[in-house]
Amino acid sequence: MSSSRAPRTAEVFDAAARDHGAAASLLWDPLGEEYVERVAPAHGERVLDACCGAGASAIAAGRAVGATGRVDAVDLAAGLVDLGRRRAVAEGLDHVRFHVDDVAGWSAARPYDLLLCGYGVFFLPDMDASARRLSGMLRPGGRFTVATWAEGALEEFGALLFRSLSAERPRLPEEEAERAEPPARRASRRIDTADALARWAAGLGLSDVRVHRIDRTVPLDRDNAWNLVLGSGFRAMVIDLDEEVRDRVRDRFLDALDAENVRALDAASLVVVGTV
Repeated sequence: MSSSRAPRTAEVFDAAARDHGAAASLLWDPLGEEYVERVAPAHGERVLDACCGAGASAIAAGRAVGATGRVDAVDLAAGLVDLGRRRAVAEGLDHVRFHVDDVAGWSAARPYDLLLCGYGVFFLPDMDASARRLSGMLRPGGRFTVATWAEGALEEFGALLFRSLSAERPRLPEEEAERAEPPARRASRRIDTADALARWAAGLGLSDVRVHRIDRTVPLDRDNAWNLVLGSGFRAMVIDLDEEVRDRVRDRFLDALDAENVRALDAASLVVVGTV
């Protein structure tokens, strides 16, 4: 494994830090809190949050484990990590430590009780091998958990954004388009149903595997929809565009949301918990 987020992905999320506030309040923070609620960190536990971003789940876990616990939150996107670090300081969560580092090479003096990886496992190089390595950082009886998108989540939103971009980029032949699909998207589709996610976790050697569902929708309007693009992984679709082209894509996208009467973002998610 070469990186907890591929360098390109780290660049995208680092840039997204500049527009993270609106997306965090609408999407990431509520999802992070619901994720942590389902995996239930116990008071005093040691937690590793892999691909922590700006700390939506790390902050929630820090509140749960209390001052006698410990949360190490690790990500390569320095801008997001800085946001998380500032949030921890503001809340007085001295036991929540944010690190700009590659979780693929992360090590700790003691094993962890709980592993969090919220909406990041599919960005890891070789998802299965990366997940096995992370599970190896847990004590016997420790809990390995992942939050991921459920089947159909984000698809309508993403399809309209892709369509809005198509006028600015040449159409790829169908076979080339399939090969051009981001590896993270292919990986996420492998685990986007409860059955598939449970089988995947069991295949990692975990026991007592349980899958929880989070049903969440985010109301959309012309003021917040573009913020969600810029403050999320969707930013990768527009990061290379110059300002004039990006403005055209934004306007076309917002018009498409209106024309298709798309008033909500489907953010349905799955959470798997397994025991080492």
